[in-house]
Amino acid sequence: MRKTILVALTLAVGAFAATTPKTLHAFAVGSELGGSTLYAALLMDPSGNLYGTAEFGGAYNHGVVFRLSVNGNGWIETVLHSFKGGATDGETPHASVIMDSAGNLYGTTIGGGSGKCSGGCGVVFQLAPSASGPWTETVLHQFQGGTDASEPYSGVVFDNAGNLYGATTAGGASGQGAVYKLAPSGGGAWNETVIYSFKGTPDGASAWGVPVFDAEGNLYGTTNGGGAKGLGTIYELAPAAGGEWNEQVLHSFHGASDGSDIFEGLTVDGAGNLYGAAETGGSADCGVAFELSKNASGVWDETILHTFLGINALDGENPNALIFDRAGNIYGTTVGGGTDNPGTIFKLAAGTWSETILYNFTGGNDGAYPSAPLIIDTAGRLFGTTLWGGPAGDTIGGVAFEFTP
Repeated sequence: MRKTILVALTLAVGAFAATTPKTLHAFAVGSELGGSTLYAALLMDPSGNLYGTAEFGGAYNHGVVFRLSVNGNGWIETVLHSFKGGATDGETPHASVIMDSAGNLYGTTIGGGSGKCSGGCGVVFQLAPSASGPWTETVLHQFQGGTDASEPYSGVVFDNAGNLYGATTAGGASGQGAVYKLAPSGGGAWNETVIYSFKGTPDGASAWGVPVFDAEGNLYGTTNGGGAKGLGTIYELAPAAGGEWNEQVLHSFHGASDGSDIFEGLTVDGAGNLYGAAETGGSADCGVAFELSKNASGVWDETILHTFLGINALDGENPNALIFDRAGNIYGTTVGGGTDNPGTIFKLAAGTWSETILYNFTGGNDGAYPSAPLIIDTAGRLFGTTLWGGPAGDTIGGVAFEFTP
């Protein structure tokens, strides 16, 4: 399981922000059938419904895919699929889901399915909408381990032709993780191709975050290991003739000077610059927000936008991936830090990148340890999840929330 960077829960009396999140749904209250333990960001469809995954809970305690929709004055959860595990279904969904134009959902699980791994090597799945009740699941690919990929902590992303791409923390030709492609081949079948196998230091190793495309069709992503110091990389995969892909390590992380522990993917702006976060490293070892941009010589330069200072400085620590609003401001969450210690919501102002802590989680009914990026709607409202917390307790459950900056 992903490294969860937690600190002791010490509540600061009287620490309240001017604006507080609205809890849309609290998980594992009275029952875990609706899911528990949320590492994934939410997805919003055109009607404003929210979709997500929980690693545990459900009918078989192997995790769920859920939908949150407005019902009257509140939000109601519907479990779209409870994973069964075993040789025919996945288990433990870690990453977010995506949606195609027909309303089908796609995602991954880190376990279940067949293959050489104990408990299965993970799967890629599709969920097709149903008028009522559970959606129809199709397992598109079961990872096999070995030279095939395994343990897909990353979600998937579409290219313009409808192919799916994702990354894994293990498997591949060198056992250091891989990037793969799934192409529809007719009749509902999908063919998998490992397009790159990581080699370990000085190349990358163990890719947790979902890769992202730029406007030219290049893939960019992060690895949690490998690189010059063994602390992770940012990589590019460029399509070449004959279906090949050429990999280039754009940046190797160095710990105290710029960050380490990179569990999330990247955000690409309109100019092709890359933005992301490292959960640890930086001068306080509490993580950093960074930008990578290509200079006139074609070399990628890193700029540290913010160094997180942690609870001792009333700042966040262990940041998740970053998002932009229309004005170019960056928003994000941190797993820990703040005044109460179970994490924060922060803003980095466009241009200056000066930080504002917008909210300090308390570990009470508002949730604890947000471990996923935020999403933003057209009105500028932020939506997110917490790993645990809410009425179920501080080491179980989790909440989905809405926050207006």
